[in-house]
Amino acid sequence: MVIIFSLIALAFTLAGSLLVIRYGGLNRRFLAWSLAFSSGVLVSVAFMDILPAGVALDADRAYYGCLAALLAIFLVESHTVVHSCNEAIEDCAVHSLGTVAFIALSLHALTDGVSLAVGAKTGGALGTNIALGVVLHKFSGGVALASLLLKSGRDARTTSRMSLTFALMTPLGAFVTAPFLAGLSQPSMALLLGLSAGSFIYIAMADILPELHRHQEPLARLIYPFGYAVAYLIKKLGAH
Repeated sequence: MVIIFSLIALAFTLAGSLLVIRYGGLNRRFLAWSLAFSSGVLVSVAFMDILPAGVALDADRAYYGCLAALLAIFLVESHTVVHSCNEAIEDCAVHSLGTVAFIALSLHALTDGVSLAVGAKTGGALGTNIALGVVLHKFSGGVALASLLLKSGRDARTTSRMSLTFALMTPLGAFVTAPFLAGLSQPSMALLLGLSAGSFIYIAMADILPELHRHQEPLARLIYPFGYAVAYLIKKLGAH
């Protein structure tokens, strides 16, 4: 499962980056729809699957992990200003963030890999939903990084190389983490599940939804709860 979803995450990231490099941008309406669906999945997976699973193992560790993830991502974005350009729905006014964006987003991609490994360890519908949440927002991450690199003056070849390196961070995080999860204690697993839930919640609520509210794409309001429905169906089908 780690290999399969890592490859899918890699493909989604590269697809977002290469579309920007090849065509110079994307249809903003389509991007808003995909982001709305992704955010619906992220929020529902965090609250319906990941946090309950973590709480069942060790409630305190799960909640501490969630809070730690929210704080850590907030601090990273506060110091890099990546948040202001992360969705790539609108033109970014900052032209000097290429390297900083690459470092910050790559670090986040590594944590996505950890979430994939945690999903593989838990297995079942929960593992599938965690992997789905990671994979779906990789496309927008690829779009964001390639857009920022091009705006900061990188040529297409350099942007392609950096985008490939960025895309490889998630599989790297998953493959490095997976061997250490075999004998993990329940409190430690609860902490990791809390970290995954917190990162999902932050990405959806702080990075994606504010932009969707600002641009008022009507269909996105219907697509967002559709993300809930997909996560719920996976959860229910996995229980049988």
